[in-house]
Amino acid sequence: MRVVAVANQKGGCGKTTATTNLAAALIQQGKRVLLVDNDPQGHATLAFGIRERDFTLSTYDLYLSTDIVVEDACLTLESGLDLVPAGVELSAVEMKLARDAGKEMRLSRCFENSEMAYDYVLIDCPPSVSLLTFNALLAASEVLIPVDPSHYSLQAVRKMRETLAVLRDQKDHDLVPRILMSDFDTRPRFVRKVMEELDELYSNELMETVIHHTVRFKEAASARIPVLKFDPESRGAFDFRRLADEVIAQEVDETVAVGAGAQLEDWPSALTGPQISPAGVCFEADFPRAKSVRITGTFCDWSAKGMALQRAQDGTWNCELKLPRGPHEYRFIVDGAWLPDPHNSDIVANEFGGANSRVIVK
Repeated sequence: MRVVAVANQKGGCGKTTATTNLAAALIQQGKRVLLVDNDPQGHATLAFGIRERDFTLSTYDLYLSTDIVVEDACLTLESGLDLVPAGVELSAVEMKLARDAGKEMRLSRCFENSEMAYDYVLIDCPPSVSLLTFNALLAASEVLIPVDPSHYSLQAVRKMRETLAVLRDQKDHDLVPRILMSDFDTRPRFVRKVMEELDELYSNELMETVIHHTVRFKEAASARIPVLKFDPESRGAFDFRRLADEVIAQEVDETVAVGAGAQLEDWPSALTGPQISPAGVCFEADFPRAKSVRITGTFCDWSAKGMALQRAQDGTWNCELKLPRGPHEYRFIVDGAWLPDPHNSDIVANEFGGANSRVIVK
């Protein structure tokens, strides 16, 4: 059984389109496929016309109940294709598991306790490096990284490679990365340049198949069916059939092993969020469209003005602060909106019913 996480912290790059249509193409090849919707937006669920009123159990229950296995929560969409649906309640998982030991292994352990009689398990991840994404990556042996033709795609691939490097170095968990060019109109010069850069930087990881831009994807999504059923003769359907052939032809080590590296409660801080060094605590915020990003927290008595972050050329925002030992709660102020750090899995509830991010200086 091959477990593939479809992940990219950048939104709008075609993760759900890739997950749902690859699943449809694989079952046409006679494979038995489980699709796990691991995104609180539930787009993979909606892609098959399933709404929240249509199911009782979901991915949320796989995380929060040790009595629920995959077979309890999955829906049979058609012969060979099952779906574990998701809804907005999945967004509460991070808060509910914030203090639980082993929270990054919940999905993997659920898979181990389930029968899982599938050839492929495809996990559609949210557009962030969050606890949900950690779970998917630790449950998978491969990660498919869809990228769209934009300036920020190269940055997103770099971030994902950094994530995989930490998983490999600190947890001895080695995933096979595969980069998929998604929604590419290959005619503009800018797009061809992006393709050349991807090929130059990631030639060993780049899929040969290119998913070309076509309006059929949006039309199929509106009809709540994969493009292979909406228009079997379309360019999009052809591309995904070719992608399925390429995926099937790839031989990978299917063993998912988590070694005895860093403790589970230690490595997430090295994976994302603030980085601690002798020089101080480096905060990085990935808000490429923001005009202003500031940070505030317990270390400045939650000043409404906060402290400014500097924008880097790649669209990230950075600052370095000297903080004393101990726990520090903080939030980013992004164009006036107070937000927790989307790349820090260490969160604590605040008195207003929301969540603050936390960094512990040891």
